[in-house]
Amino acid sequence: MKIKKGKVRNQQLVITLTVDDEEIEKHLQRASVKLSSRLKIPGFRKGKAPRSIVEQLVGRDGLVEESLDEAVPDVVHKAIEEENIEVFSTPKVSKIDLQPKMTIEAVLALKPMIQLSNISGIKVKIEKEKITAKEVNKVIDQIRDQNGSWVPVKRPTKMGDLLTVDFKCEVGDKIILDHSAIDLLLDVQFEDNLKMPGLMKKMTGILMEKSKAFSIVLPTDYPEEDLREKKANFVVLIHEIKEKNLPNVDDSLANTIDPSVKDLKELKKKIKINLEQSAEKKWEQLFWDDYLKQIVNSSNYTVADLMVEQETDLLLSQQKKMIENQKIEFAEYLKQINKSEEDFIAELKEAADIRIKRSLTIDELLVHYEINVEEDKVREDLDKWKNQQGNTKVSEEQIMDEIRYSLKREKLLSQIIDNQKKSS
Repeated sequence: MKIKKGKVRNQQLVITLTVDDEEIEKHLQRASVKLSSRLKIPGFRKGKAPRSIVEQLVGRDGLVEESLDEAVPDVVHKAIEEENIEVFSTPKVSKIDLQPKMTIEAVLALKPMIQLSNISGIKVKIEKEKITAKEVNKVIDQIRDQNGSWVPVKRPTKMGDLLTVDFKCEVGDKIILDHSAIDLLLDVQFEDNLKMPGLMKKMTGILMEKSKAFSIVLPTDYPEEDLREKKANFVVLIHEIKEKNLPNVDDSLANTIDPSVKDLKELKKKIKINLEQSAEKKWEQLFWDDYLKQIVNSSNYTVADLMVEQETDLLLSQQKKMIENQKIEFAEYLKQINKSEEDFIAELKEAADIRIKRSLTIDELLVHYEINVEEDKVREDLDKWKNQQGNTKVSEEQIMDEIRYSLKREKLLSQIIDNQKKSS
């Protein structure tokens, strides 16, 4: 195999490979076996027809086409090994010529170049959230709400009530909502989900077994374009009104929530500790994000376009999967956020570029601060992971690599925070 290397541009290299006939023959033979297993060839069992017979049926070009999926990556991989090239993403085959000899052109992403700024001069100024009695009482209120019970009442409806209601909505001659005896919570979240601002307020002040007719104007961002800014007419009939009966804030409530505490005072103390731990984790993440952002914005990077392209493709695939999981077509999602596909991908490309630079920066910082972790700790965390996850198809070595990297990042963050405290 002849290998021709182009000039390195922005840490990207193009190689051109001219493949020997002997190399091609190995792959043609494998392709023949595959085709023989798929095709019905009279007089032969599947997979048993000789290559000459298969080639008569599909022609040499057919064999070559069948071999490409396996032959091309194999040839490119061998060339990379032979030339001892360190690549940092999956090679991209940009051109294949079959005549007069098989010639493959592949784009390779080489190790990115990074020149970090003066990291000792990076200062992060982010205030840590202070946990007061107000935050603790918010949690207590949430707990009360979760432990409350719905009880029937005889009075006009108000916000926060749980209603059993007949509910109908029409725009012109078109019925867009029609429900009988459904449970409906008078909460602004419901109208936000329906894209019907003002709906909940219109449903207050109604007595049980009384109906009310009213109308609202649908907003400009209503999902169905032909109904935007149209008047929607409602008729509702209230069958039952319930309000939430909340438990008293006392030692009994505390013991119901957490039997390990003896009274309300101890519960509040425990809640405060949990909130402080959460605030600490949140602050650490904000600190880390700001620290990396400052370094990325002030450092110099040379990254192959291929790396950014492939990271963008990965992000796009992930985004599309998330959108599909919400039962929304990608084209419809773009309409909802008022963006073209080109603009959407451009934003992902920017995010991909930042992700790559952040990752490169972390790797450089791990080397700079000489961060290492004890293998006993890695093994200990692996055992915990196994107990939690059970059997998995992921290799133990891969899991250990991820654990090791995670532990190094934690240690790196602690050291950087300590350095900041000492210098402040």
